[in-house]
Amino acid sequence: MSASLSWHLERLPPSDGLGRHREAWDRLNQQLMAGHAMLDSQFVEPMLRHFAPPGVQLAIGTRDGQVAAMVVLNAHARGLGVWATFLPSQAQIGLALIPPDGDVTGLFAQLPGYASELDLLCNDGRFVDFRSLAGDPPKRSLPHSLTMNVNLRGSFDDYWAQRPRKLIQNMRRYLRRLQNESPINGLRVITTAADMPAAVARYAELEGRGWKGREGTAVQAGTPQGQFYVDVLSRFAARDQALVYELWLGDVLLASRLLLLRGDMAVMLKTAFDEQFERFAPGRILLLKTLEDLFSRIPGGVVEFYTNAEADLLAWSTSQRWIHHVSFYRHTGLPVLFAALRRSTRIWRAKKKPRHIDTDFMVERSGSIVETFKHPRDLPDDARALLRRQEDAYVEFGADWFGLLADTVFRGESHVVLYVLRRQGRALAVLPVGVQDSGTGIEIGALANYYTTLYSPTLAADLSAEDLMPLLVALRRQHRAYAYRFWPMDPTAKEFGLLRDALRLAGLQAHEYFAFGNWYLQVNSDWADYLKHRSGQLRSTIKRMTKRLAAEPGGRLEIIQDAADVDRGIAAYEAVYGASWKVPEPYPEFIPGLIRLCARRGWLRLGIAWIGDQPIAAQLWIVNGSRAHIYKVAYDENFKHIAPGTLVTALLLEQAIDRDQVTEVDYLIGDDAYKKTWMSHRRERFGLIAYDPATLRGLYGLGRQAIGNAWRRLRSTVSQRSLPPDNSTA
Repeated sequence: MSASLSWHLERLPPSDGLGRHREAWDRLNQQLMAGHAMLDSQFVEPMLRHFAPPGVQLAIGTRDGQVAAMVVLNAHARGLGVWATFLPSQAQIGLALIPPDGDVTGLFAQLPGYASELDLLCNDGRFVDFRSLAGDPPKRSLPHSLTMNVNLRGSFDDYWAQRPRKLIQNMRRYLRRLQNESPINGLRVITTAADMPAAVARYAELEGRGWKGREGTAVQAGTPQGQFYVDVLSRFAARDQALVYELWLGDVLLASRLLLLRGDMAVMLKTAFDEQFERFAPGRILLLKTLEDLFSRIPGGVVEFYTNAEADLLAWSTSQRWIHHVSFYRHTGLPVLFAALRRSTRIWRAKKKPRHIDTDFMVERSGSIVETFKHPRDLPDDARALLRRQEDAYVEFGADWFGLLADTVFRGESHVVLYVLRRQGRALAVLPVGVQDSGTGIEIGALANYYTTLYSPTLAADLSAEDLMPLLVALRRQHRAYAYRFWPMDPTAKEFGLLRDALRLAGLQAHEYFAFGNWYLQVNSDWADYLKHRSGQLRSTIKRMTKRLAAEPGGRLEIIQDAADVDRGIAAYEAVYGASWKVPEPYPEFIPGLIRLCARRGWLRLGIAWIGDQPIAAQLWIVNGSRAHIYKVAYDENFKHIAPGTLVTALLLEQAIDRDQVTEVDYLIGDDAYKKTWMSHRRERFGLIAYDPATLRGLYGLGRQAIGNAWRRLRSTVSQRSLPPDNSTA
C-alpha cells in the first residue's frame, strides 16, 4: 500500500507563474493527465499572471522525498474554512494533479486557520477520479457540466455516417445555403505564433458582436482575457500545438474556433460566429470542417470540448461524461451540516433557486435510451457484438451462455430481461438480469445462479458510471424492487466499480460482500516442468494409478472435443455423475446443453476415464482463448482406489498446457483443499447488494446490513486487540 502524502504550502507570486515548480508540475501533468494542454505550464502560467490574486497558494504533496501531487488553491478560504482550487472562467478543468493512490487528508492540517472543507473543482474523472482517491476523509461530489469528445479513430466519413440522421440532413441544408450565397468561401487554419495575435483580435471582434458582447463577457483585445489567449496560443503555436480555424464568406469572417494540441488530444478553447449569418449555421459548418481536418491531422486521437453540452452538440460526440466538483471534509458530520446551512442561506436570501443537477436531470441530459429484451436471441446486432467481445474474455459473459441459462434455468421461477443502454444509436451496455417476485417484494438479480462462476455487465470501453446510471434508473423505475443483487463478480474489474457507482448514482444504497475464493494456475511452463514442481505425493499418485488403470481390462483415458461424439460423452458424464456422491442436478437440461454448446463453439474438453465400457470419472473443462475452466468434476466412488479423478485432471491439464497453450487454468468456485494441490494462486469473487431506501423491505435490508457491518467491525477490532504483541526485531 502506498504511503500517505506529506503536504506543505507555498505562495505563488502571480507574476512568477509556477516559478521553480514548473518542471515538477509538467512532469506530474504528463504522468497523471497525459500531458493535458489545459494543465500544461504554458497554459497555467498565463492564467496565473492575468487572473490570479496576490497570495494564491500551491499545495505540494510529497512521498518518499519526491513531489507526487500539486494543487493550486485560492489565496484565502471562504466562510467557515472552505478552501477551493483556483479556477477562473478560462479554466475548464481544475488545477489539481493528484495520483489515484494519493490522499488529501494531511492537507487540512497545513491550511491556514481551521480548514473544514476542500473543494477540488472541475475534476475530469477520465484521467484521475478524485471521488476515488485513497484515504478516508468524508466527501461528496456534485455533477458540474456534461462534457463530450469525438474519437478520431477510423475515417471522417465513417464517423459522419454514424451521426444521427437529423444532424446529417441539417448540415446538408446549411452547406447548400452557404454555397448558394457565394461559391467563394472556405476554411483557413492559422498555425504560426506570429499570426496568433491577429487571429485572436479577429476572434474578439466576432465574439464582441454577439450575445457575449451584449452581456459583457466577450473576449476583448487589450484586456487581460484577450492578452491571456494571445499568450497561450502564441506559446503553444511556437511548439506547433495551437490552431485557429476560421470560416470565411469572401472577405467576411463567419466563425472562428481556438484549439490547443498536445500529443493525440485536441482541446477546444473558444468558438464564436457572426449572428447576422445565423441562417447558415456557420458555427456548425466550421465544426464540421474542423473535425474533418483533425481526422487527418491527428488520426486516432481525440477532440475534447470541455463545455456544458446541450443535446444538439451532443449529437456530434462519440462519448460524453460529467465533470464533477469533489468536496472533502475534515470531519464526518460536516457534509450534512454544510448542506443544511447552504439550503437555509438560500432561503434567507430569497434567491431564485438554481436547477439542481439531480438524477432526473442527469438522465435527461445524457440523451440515452434504454431498451429491454426477453431473450439474448432477440438482441440487436450491435448489442450482440458487445457480448461477443466480452465472451472472448470469459465464456460466461456471452450471449450463448445467457441464452442457455434463460432456456434451462430461469424458466418459471423468474423472468429474464436484458437491458440495453443506447445513445445516438450506439449500444453502450448490456445488463442481463432475472426478476423474482416472492409475493412480498421484487428482487432484481444478475442473470446468474450456482452454475455461474463469474458475472459481469457488458460495457463499452469508454463508459463511465454516469453513462451507466440511466440504465439503473430505468431498472429501478420499471420494477420498484427492494433489492438488487449482482454476483459473483471480480472486485478488481472496472465493471465492478462502475456498476457499484451507477447503483449509488441511481439512488440505491450499494454494498460489497465476499462471495467465494477462487483458485487458479498461472501457466508459465510446459506440462513436464509444471509436474516437476508439484508435490512428490501427487507425482507418485499419477504414476502408480496410471499403471493401475492400464492394468484393468479396457482401462483408458479419453478427451471428447468433437460434436460427433457429444451424445456419447453426455451419456458417459451422466452415468458417472449418477454413481458419484453428488446430489441430482435440479436443472437436468443445463449440463447437457452446456456440453453441446461447448462442442459447437470449439470449447469442449470432456475428460473421461473408462474401464471397458463403463465410465468411472468425468470432468467437463471449457477452453476459450487463453483460459481453461475446470467446470464440473465427478467420479464413481466404487473406483476411488484407482484415483480416476486425479488421472483425468492430469490428462486435461497436460492438454490445456501443452496443446491448448493456455496461460491460466481456473478452478472456479470454492476453497476446497484439493484445489491447492494443482493451482498456484488464489483470488476472491465478490457481490454487490443494493437496497432501495424508498421501499419498506429495502429499509429493512439496509438496517440488517448496518447491523451486520457494525458487528463485523466490532469482531475485527476485538480480534486484533486479542492478538499477542509483535516483539520481533528487524
